[in-house]
Amino acid sequence: MGKNFITGFKGGRWLSWSNSILGSRSRIAALLALLPRYVRRNGVEGIRNDLRLIGHYVNDIAHGRYRDYDSQALTLAVAAIAYAVSPIDLTPDFVPLGLLDDATVITWALSQLGTELEKYKQCTVKH
Repeated sequence: MGKNFITGFKGGRWLSWSNSILGSRSRIAALLALLPRYVRRNGVEGIRNDLRLIGHYVNDIAHGRYRDYDSQALTLAVAAIAYAVSPIDLTPDFVPLGLLDDATVITWALSQLGTELEKYKQCTVKH
């Protein structure tokens, strides 16, 4: 999993799909409802807390609790969550090493969201 995989993720359906999710509060809620079960799975220990942070970020924006956000970062956060919780991605989660692609996407998304998530954490600590 490397640069070509991430290029495929960026150019694929996930970012456009995330825009359609962002157009509906109920779709955002449905996506976030899948996250707790996913993070409890064996094999996601290394990205569990990162996924929770991204989920809280999206949830707080969706509920108006965090307003100072970057819309492109939000789109990427939703796309990363959608990719992770989707059973239909590059490597289905039920096959050996099936979570490797999820971890790759989340790790890459975190590298892109770093400044935005730090700003979010600072804001939420104040409240």
